[in-house]
Amino acid sequence: MPDPLIVSGAHQLQEARRFALGGYRRVVRHLTRDFAAGALRRGKEIEQFLEAFEEDGRRGLKHAAIWDNRSGCFVVRLWIVEENPGPTFLPIDEFLAFYDVDDEQEGGRHVGTADSPGGAIELAAQKLGAHPERWVNQGVLFDEYYDYVKQGRPLGRWSHE
Repeated sequence: MPDPLIVSGAHQLQEARRFALGGYRRVVRHLTRDFAAGALRRGKEIEQFLEAFEEDGRRGLKHAAIWDNRSGCFVVRLWIVEENPGPTFLPIDEFLAFYDVDDEQEGGRHVGTADSPGGAIELAAQKLGAHPERWVNQGVLFDEYYDYVKQGRPLGRWSHE
């Protein structure tokens, strides 16, 4: 049985249909570039867990989001938050800002805007090193964080594999 974490857009659509018909038990999590752009065109937010780092004995996490600001452009933001390694798993988007300067922005930094979904995805790739095919729908970022925890909280760029 093929793994439903698919890379090709057409193949992903075919596999998603098969999943919907009961062919798989796992959910396709990562969006292809085309699916991510489609989500943005429909007004949905997409998110990506970027990396874990350590600074001055503290552990931090970086994650990004893109959304349509309803004014004809797509906003790219970066959150740099302090990891909460306690026994309670909070959603990653509820962690406190790593740097004091980010407190006023709810931990988020404005990276830029683009006129199109594809342009915003490319902007995030250029400025943040975001992988164009590692975006997830809003609300799925917690699953990415949970996988990171299960893998022992490795430092560096996050790769789900």
